[in-house]
Amino acid sequence: MTTRPSRPLSRTAAALLLALAAAACAAPPAPGPAAAPPGARTSAAVDLGPSPASLMVCAGSVPMQLAGAFGTEPATAPAGTWAQHLYTCTYAYAEGTLLITVKELADRDTAAAHFAGLRGSAGPVTTVEGLGDAAYTQADGSTVVLRDSSVLTVDVHRLPERFGKPPRTRSNVSVTAATTVMICWKEHAP
Repeated sequence: MTTRPSRPLSRTAAALLLALAAAACAAPPAPGPAAAPPGARTSAAVDLGPSPASLMVCAGSVPMQLAGAFGTEPATAPAGTWAQHLYTCTYAYAEGTLLITVKELADRDTAAAHFAGLRGSAGPVTTVEGLGDAAYTQADGSTVVLRDSSVLTVDVHRLPERFGKPPRTRSNVSVTAATTVMICWKEHAP
């Protein structure tokens, strides 16, 4: 029996393996000492950086799942920022921009009060049943979700009225993105 020398993986095979490895919803840890340990939340006194759940909105399988759902990919890789307990992920498409933010609050009661304040100032809203602890869409199609001690916002007002391939409404885009994040959060809850 003769053995063949091993060959390096083709680019296609390597890309396929990388895609399969990235199929989990988990996000990579934030760089540097400011990264929060799994399950940690920020407090008013100490900013530990974004939680692993917040990081998921910009990494792991969320971008891949959104690309599949919308039939289009961002022009550049999604980019995240952290400031004042707010993690913001920007998805820059050729047609416009989708922003996904996670406001991390000290506890459930504080998050619920923040959510209620946003809802009260949003004008006319439509309740979305079965998404997080509570959710609604705004007149511009954006979706806001309360989940535990975080408030997720999927801001679609910088997208065209109909977005994706096939085209879908802004509210459909935002509810799809919020649902994708909620599924990942549920799968990776501590």
